[in-house]
Amino acid sequence: MLISVKILQGKEYSIEVAASSSINDVKRLVAQQLHIPVDQQQLVFRGETLSADGLNLCDYNIMEGNKLHVFVRKEEKDANSTSQSVVLWNELENFLLKHFSPSDANCVLEQFKKDFSSSVSSLSLDDIERIAIMNLDVNAAFSEEYSQSYYQELGTVGE
Repeated sequence: MLISVKILQGKEYSIEVAASSSINDVKRLVAQQLHIPVDQQQLVFRGETLSADGLNLCDYNIMEGNKLHVFVRKEEKDANSTSQSVVLWNELENFLLKHFSPSDANCVLEQFKKDFSSSVSSLSLDDIERIAIMNLDVNAAFSEEYSQSYYQELGTVGE
């Protein structure tokens, strides 16, 4: 049977599998076609993570034409992203200190961190994909608009 496999960036692929194929078999096929190591894959079907404990596709009621979502887990925590989040919180704290007393700024910052974490964790995968696509479209439009205005300032037409 043919099923679709979609990764978060929006690319979708079809793979041929049997209903009796194990989740590990599917992960190996995904690894071959998408070059994502098996141990970094997390397969999700209708919101349920498919575990590699020997269950088959038919055990999850996966049929012809169904779509699996693939999430790529990072091997280890990226130190750069951690340092970026620390920089973000430090910048926000500096901003708050300009407008609040130190104790109030700390309270606002801690509440913001809680609200932020709650908001991000409640996003669905579709929401995250929509945000990513929207930001990519905005960045592309901004870049195009900027280059057009740049050429207009020069008095030439951009090619």
